[in-house]
Amino acid sequence: YQRRVHGCEEGMWFYIILEGVVEVVGRNDRGKPIPVCEFGAGDCVGELEFIHNHVTVADVVAKTEVRAAKLNRPHFEMCMGPVKELLARSRESDPVFDYYNQTRRTATDESHIQSGFTFGK
Repeated sequence: YQRRVHGCEEGMWFYIILEGVVEVVGRNDRGKPIPVCEFGAGDCVGELEFIHNHVTVADVVAKTEVRAAKLNRPHFEMCMGPVKELLARSRESDPVFDYYNQTRRTATDESHIQSGFTFGK
């Protein structure tokens, strides 16, 4: 599967997975890849980078052929603006997002977030 966005770049897209499975891969303290979770049809990725205005905190790699809809930031704001706070709160308390929340807090303390976002075939 081909990388669409490389590490340490600003998240440019919000994806809604229509078909297929993606794996979220984070990094441990030594920079080695660690599996975080998987998402499938109906799930979305990339929204938290838009909500919190930072670069991506983990790689997202297609495990199967994936078909997804994508929105850029202005369209995300237009469509999701009214529910952004609700979405952020739901992600804060969902254990699936523990890696993200911990990494974001650590990175905020260190003034940077590393890793990247890869997606697609």
